[in-house]
Amino acid sequence: MQTSYIYSVSRVNTLREYLLTKTDIERLLVAAPGDELHTALKETYLAPYLTRLDDEDMAKAIELTLIDAKRLVHQIAPHGDMFRVLWVHYDIHNLRVFAKAKHKQITFSDLAPYLSQRGVYDPVVLYENAENRTLDSMQVGWKAQEVFDRAVALVQEGKLEAVDALFDVLYFETVKAIAEKSGDLFIKRFVKASIDVFNVKSRLRALSHQAVADNGVHFIAGGTFSRESLDTKDDALTALSRLGSSTQWTSAVEQYSKSGNTTSLDVAADEYLIALAKEASSDMFSSASLVLYYLLCRQSAANVRTIVVGKNSGMSEDSIRANLRMSYVNE
Repeated sequence: MQTSYIYSVSRVNTLREYLLTKTDIERLLVAAPGDELHTALKETYLAPYLTRLDDEDMAKAIELTLIDAKRLVHQIAPHGDMFRVLWVHYDIHNLRVFAKAKHKQITFSDLAPYLSQRGVYDPVVLYENAENRTLDSMQVGWKAQEVFDRAVALVQEGKLEAVDALFDVLYFETVKAIAEKSGDLFIKRFVKASIDVFNVKSRLRALSHQAVADNGVHFIAGGTFSRESLDTKDDALTALSRLGSSTQWTSAVEQYSKSGNTTSLDVAADEYLIALAKEASSDMFSSASLVLYYLLCRQSAANVRTIVVGKNSGMSEDSIRANLRMSYVNE
């Protein structure tokens, strides 16, 4: 099992070098919106994706990079199914969309623009199983149908936060099962870290917005922290400081303390998971390098999207730069 990782790890380590670089970012930041920005984008890793689209649509190109990254990891990994922990999130997103639209009798074609193609399952197949009440048959031990039916009922009652909480629980129960079945040490560690981040951020949001707390934000078992250890805001922020390096969360916590907005914590959480994978990727016989590759692809996509949307919205260069995720960007 260990030696079988050598090829796949070497492959993704090489491909990482072609992702967005700091030089690319600087070039995009100074480009004028419109043709100049589009030309600059065609000088980045997006070039082959833009040219293969008739309309050279940037959003479609970004989506294609992530779909290709997902397919590649699944194909070259010795045990591709365990990497479902990285994309089942998109299946849960799609189920969430279906549930919230069901009582409005919206057709699948109307929902298509809001669906992700990056999940384990084709959205059409997922939709058909949801409609036929056969979701549980899609994965051994999956309890998705009961959750979906309950979510549809909650939507009709107007309890949308509770709907989101239901699907959050389904997501984590699903990835925990995948990790446990895999037996892979890093995949288990990655899922546990994801649970920690989710629990802390959820607790902070609940403390800030009582309405969310009243609608049943769930504590996810399986992480490092107990429910009791996250009782107060100070408890939750202290827990964050124990994840990764002591300085990793400093700036994000300062911004959160000033504004009460958790956006900075969301960015720091993504960077924490990248740091976790990067540290473990020094082991050539670990799944961590493949996880890291996908996370870095996602970071590159997020940065391109931030720049393009910012440019087209008339934001200043400094404002756009402040929203970029620069940790672990290639030189």
